[in-house]
Amino acid sequence: MMRNPFIYGEAVTGRDFCDRKREIEKLLNDLLDSQKVFLISSRRMGKTSLIKVVLKKLNEKGFITIFLDIEGITTYKKFLNLYFNTLIEKFTGMKKVYEFIKKLLPGIKVELKIDEYGKPKLSLDYSPREIENEEIDRKIFSLPEKLSLKKPVVIAFDEFQEILKLNGGRIEATLCSSIQHQRRVGYIFAGSKRSLLSHMVNSLDSPFYRIGPVMYLDKIPEREFAKFIYDKFKKTGIKIKYETVLKIIQVADEIPYYVQMFSHELWDLAVSTRKRILEKDVEAVFTQLITQYDENFREVWSRLISSKRQILNVIARRGGKNLMSKDTIQMYELPYPASIQKTLESLIKDGYIDKVKDEYFIVDILFREWIRRCTI
Repeated sequence: MMRNPFIYGEAVTGRDFCDRKREIEKLLNDLLDSQKVFLISSRRMGKTSLIKVVLKKLNEKGFITIFLDIEGITTYKKFLNLYFNTLIEKFTGMKKVYEFIKKLLPGIKVELKIDEYGKPKLSLDYSPREIENEEIDRKIFSLPEKLSLKKPVVIAFDEFQEILKLNGGRIEATLCSSIQHQRRVGYIFAGSKRSLLSHMVNSLDSPFYRIGPVMYLDKIPEREFAKFIYDKFKKTGIKIKYETVLKIIQVADEIPYYVQMFSHELWDLAVSTRKRILEKDVEAVFTQLITQYDENFREVWSRLISSKRQILNVIARRGGKNLMSKDTIQMYELPYPASIQKTLESLIKDGYIDKVKDEYFIVDILFREWIRRCTI
């Protein structure tokens, strides 16, 4: 059975990764120089895939690379345990772990546990208060520099803004002070909540203020993306006009995740019917996906307070510019600007919207379209 060539919902590399040649070159060169890079992107732009492509290239050059996804980690101690175990696995393994700790982290207390999958894992034998009082975190954050004496190291933290939910002020200050003098270790601090991450690197009172280069991941140029999508359809025997591919990209708002999602569904449709995709099929699949997620969207909508619903409705229908202007407030019967600002900040924190320059936007384009079609 032929494999659907369009993949979404997971990181991709190799032939499944589209373009980004300039971004790959820039990120690769910065990391070869052991820079501390902030990679800032809106959600579903292919950030994680880009990171993994670059880490693979660094592996081929003899680097030791570590990828750590912070999203989903619930406590500071769990974060430190995960980071510590990842370093151990990369540099020594469990058989020599105590010799490793004695040499590089003398005096640190750990206990060996078996995780839910039956694998041995180390756990820091400290309470959260002891971790801070004895600066255990600082010792762990300083470890990569010691390990880089044999081979250069690059460490990528994905969804880095999530540390603010763990132990924000302390972890920022401690991590930053530990890594800023590490000359043989490169870092990627990546995140998909643009406003939160931008504040971390651009705010004067942030420990990470101008610590290194900042990369903003934009949309893939239409021409490169269209060729990539068109060629994948053609190579698997599906007929499609170039104009129809452009329609897919337009409806998907040029966001890689949604371009791949729509293409995936259209490919399945074509394989099961006439081996041809028409322009009307694009709108049909868009409607099908909104219907598919209708129950989920209704549940999400029911949990939102009225002020958040009102702001989301306005953004979905007229866009996210000048929301606090006198005309917008009067036309949509919005509250005072201070109240609007508070609601916008809360929606950003919850992941429903984000902001680029002076414009707010709804992150999930299917949810945005559902709001347009199903609410008033």
